[in-house]
Amino acid sequence: MNISELKPNIIIGQYYKGELMLPSWAGFQSRQGSYASKNSNKASDGLVKVFITGKEVDGVKVTTAEQVNAVKYLIDNADNVRDALLLGLLHEMPGLEDIYEDLLPEVHKIEDFQDVIGLANIHLMESDKEGFAYVGFELGCNWDEDHGVGVMMHKDRVVAVGQATTAFDCWVTFDDNGTTEVETKKWHEANEKLRLERQKTQKKWWKFW
Repeated sequence: MNISELKPNIIIGQYYKGELMLPSWAGFQSRQGSYASKNSNKASDGLVKVFITGKEVDGVKVTTAEQVNAVKYLIDNADNVRDALLLGLLHEMPGLEDIYEDLLPEVHKIEDFQDVIGLANIHLMESDKEGFAYVGFELGCNWDEDHGVGVMMHKDRVVAVGQATTAFDCWVTFDDNGTTEVETKKWHEANEKLRLERQKTQKKWWKFW
């Protein structure tokens, strides 16, 4: 599916995968291999995979109007979003020196990232704020091939920067939009319901004979 054609209320599974062409990321590393690894020595043409987390409505997972808004915003403001992401990453680089030491490349401006990172996946999150879903950007990088880089964004604002898992960490978005307490309660209720269901189906020890 071409994600630029995404519409709300499309029934999907727990997750859905599509593609999106973002020319603003052309020229960066091509990171479409497994776990954001390089899949080519040629530069990316801007094509990236998009994973959609559906929102549960009446027992099924569907796409939302907020996710459609987020995709449209990303397409219409692709350069600004990219530059904001790279500025956020640039701000974090000095703090990584003690961790990566000699592996960390010299990056002094956002243009310096082009040869050392590449966009692998976009994660269109279930959570939203002010009419726009959060979007996570998962990138491969030269200095950490195992864990990569993850940036969570809301429109053109950087919410969090970390390893690749940051790009699909829903709790980062809950902290940002103020729903952590509500979502924590829902999580506990769902787990308790699952525990009770398992308990009902579990045989008593004497029923094995």
